[in-house]
Amino acid sequence: MSTGGAKVEELAALRRPSALTLAGSAVIVAVLVASAVASEVSPLALVNGVPNVLDFVGRMFPPDLSVLGDAVLLMVETLGIAVFGTAVGVAFAVPIGLLAARNIYPERWLHLPWRTGINFARAVPELLWALLFVSAVGLGPLAGTLAIALGSAAGMGRLFGDIFESADMRAWDAVSATGAGRLQRISWVLLPENLPTLSSYTLLVLDSNVRAATLLGLVGAGGIGTLLTERLRLFQYGEVLTIVLVVLVVVVALDRLSARMRRRLT
Repeated sequence: MSTGGAKVEELAALRRPSALTLAGSAVIVAVLVASAVASEVSPLALVNGVPNVLDFVGRMFPPDLSVLGDAVLLMVETLGIAVFGTAVGVAFAVPIGLLAARNIYPERWLHLPWRTGINFARAVPELLWALLFVSAVGLGPLAGTLAIALGSAAGMGRLFGDIFESADMRAWDAVSATGAGRLQRISWVLLPENLPTLSSYTLLVLDSNVRAATLLGLVGAGGIGTLLTERLRLFQYGEVLTIVLVVLVVVVALDRLSARMRRRLT
């Protein structure tokens, strides 16, 4: 009986939350409440706005297919912006991630500036980068491609750096014992071992970049967003619905394709 009673007491002690857990939970609740207040969350306002939403959606039907050809052509341009921008971003993200990984380049003077630069670039929204590049190279898809490339390089650079830092270093240490240099270990061990993970996350970023590229047209950076903004300003809601449906079809198809490719990689 004494042994059973001791086990019960041990289980009760394990289930009893510690003071630190309670304090952490209180902080989380306080942050959630403060966030709700700051964002002015109001269920009543949402309910009152439902008729306006229904009215807006009703004006979009039936879809106006007269804009379908232009929408498809500009969606192809949007895909080009996203795909090429993502490819350029990956090309820069791999070396950036390596330089930012503290276990690969432990020299503080080397990895710290790269991490600081990554955080700075990630703090600037892609729309703002698009505005910057529009002022530099003019209106059109080039500005959008550069914005996607820079945003992808920063975002994936941080992501790849975290992947490299959490990599299993046993093979790295074993190759190091043979006298292989750092660049040899990177090309022989680190990159091949993490290639499936890097490829999987690249596909996820590409999927996100396609949606981001549809918004860059709001600032004149090319793509289908330009047409969407124009039709919204002219209150051509039927054409807006056609444009949205084109984007939806492409996003769903790309999501299915990338999910299948990720399953093969992992």
